Amino acid sequence: MKVVNTTPPNSDSNVSSSQSTEPAEATLATHDIKNLLGTVIGHADLQLLYLAGEQPAPIHQLETSLESIRLSASHAITLCEEMLALADGRPPVLVPLSINEAVCEAAEIFSARVAFAIEVEIEGNGALEVNANRTDLQRALLNLMWNAFEAMDGRDDPHLMIRWGETSDGPWIEVVDNGPGLPEGHLSDLTEPFKSSKGDEGKVRGLGLHSVARVMRRCNGRLLGFNRKSGTGAILRMEFVLAREIALEYCARNSRDAADKNSQQDGIYTRNPTATG
Repeated sequence: MKVVNTTPPNSDSNVSSSQSTEPAEATLATHDIKNLLGTVIGHADLQLLYLAGEQPAPIHQLETSLESIRLSASHAITLCEEMLALADGRPPVLVPLSINEAVCEAAEIFSARVAFAIEVEIEGNGALEVNANRTDLQRALLNLMWNAFEAMDGRDDPHLMIRWGETSDGPWIEVVDNGPGLPEGHLSDLTEPFKSSKGDEGKVRGLGLHSVARVMRRCNGRLLGFNRKSGTGAILRMEFVLAREIALEYCARNSRDAADKNSQQDGIYTRNPTATG
């Protein structure tokens, strides 16, 4: 996978965001873990078939399967740990992350999941960072890639691209495919659970998109979707706020808390003299 610098493209179409009824966090986590375990089982079954035959698997294929199993199982464990943290009331921690590293790791897991049936093209500024939770960001990327892959089912020339950049409002990441596109031309109600991005006859159940939308809200961002102007296909866009905006909000909140505390202390000090005499 090569990474090249790119400038933020203009919007291909009208953009709209979506909100919907919240399913349980456990439902979304189960959806994502199920996809990861599918990779583990798929590669394990493949190697068992080789063991049952007369010819062993080529060493490079065995290495690929083992690495795919390791990556997927590791990500599933991390996701379980994040869910346990949320159950204990610990919110996800947002830290500066390399978009390039997060995208490449997610693309590697995805490629293993689909048995390298499609090449993932990657374009972006290798130095750009985003404030996010690593597990959440990779969950979002994997869900968007899986959703795009299923939407392109049956196409002779499936094409999947992940690109990212930055505007004055903050960093963004886009997953672009050449499938049939979004039924209504924009994201609309597709993040509702069990709604499909392929229409009523589609196979995509929609929990993946809803999971991404929820992740973006936790990252102080949003999920947008629209169809490409040229050719067929959809663009799912994750937009993040700038780190300085998060810092300013944090400082403002701390200032308000400090002011409230001082006000309470002032009230105590002014009441005490009156009370004593």
